[in-house]
Amino acid sequence: MDLGSALMAVAISLVFKLMVLGLGARLLLRMYRAQRPEQPSRMWIMLPDEPTPEVRILWWSLVLFYISELTCGIEIYVLFQSNAYLEGVHGVCSALGMGLFALGAYLVFDKRMLRFSSRRCALRGVCRGCTVEDEEGCRFNHLLVLVATFVALAALFPLRVSTEQLNADPSAYILPFESLNAWWDATLVPWLQANIASYSPSGTAYFIPRSVLTLEFVVLPLVAFAVSVAAIFRLRRRELKQGTKLLVFAAGMLCYSYFELLIYKTTADIIFGSLVHELAELWFLLAAAELLRITFRPPAASKEAANE
Repeated sequence: MDLGSALMAVAISLVFKLMVLGLGARLLLRMYRAQRPEQPSRMWIMLPDEPTPEVRILWWSLVLFYISELTCGIEIYVLFQSNAYLEGVHGVCSALGMGLFALGAYLVFDKRMLRFSSRRCALRGVCRGCTVEDEEGCRFNHLLVLVATFVALAALFPLRVSTEQLNADPSAYILPFESLNAWWDATLVPWLQANIASYSPSGTAYFIPRSVLTLEFVVLPLVAFAVSVAAIFRLRRRELKQGTKLLVFAAGMLCYSYFELLIYKTTADIIFGSLVHELAELWFLLAAAELLRITFRPPAASKEAANE
């Protein structure tokens, strides 16, 4: 009676997961080639000839993201079951990747538009005169301290969430076709049990262990909390740029824990949660590719010369 959950697993593993792995590999290759002297003339992502800090950070964020996806691929295509160690690597790499991507995107925005705490700061009109070099310091400093405090407090909430192991429940996906279910149970289930040792119609091979939930809802939020506290200290010492970078990185890391909290704890269904997880990762890669395409687009003149 697990035909419905099996179809969901096929959609997740053979459609959306492959799309994520393929698009992630393509994006990494494009970024790598765009930083080489022999870069092709027609590319939908154009990066500077010499990698800037924000480019390197975005590159490493996508590297970490792809490492996390490879661990999922090993679980799905090699082991055919959940593995606590691989899921732990997935969680750490995903959280660090999200933190770095948030930091890289902020640096791009700051360099191109905001120019925070510099003489060309876009917020000068809001402040009605810059005081960053005066004894008063930047007028946004106290606001940033409050934001960092909010992020630190938000990092404590996941600690209250249960970390009991989550198991797949195929009964939620039973199809209303008795003859089809009977054919599946009588024909394919015995073959799967004979050829795949980890397969079970009850879904016991697919679970999120307690250790992984502890990592995602306790350890990683505590790391984000520590980084937020460090940001507060930096901001209190009027080290605006470093404090803001730490704050953005902590918020990015925390987004991962809250995302996992949202899709798994609110639904208590790891099959549906996994589907949402893959769709969100696919959306993230598309958004990242679009951000890079827009941000590092070459001038029209140089593009026309390259096409000639």
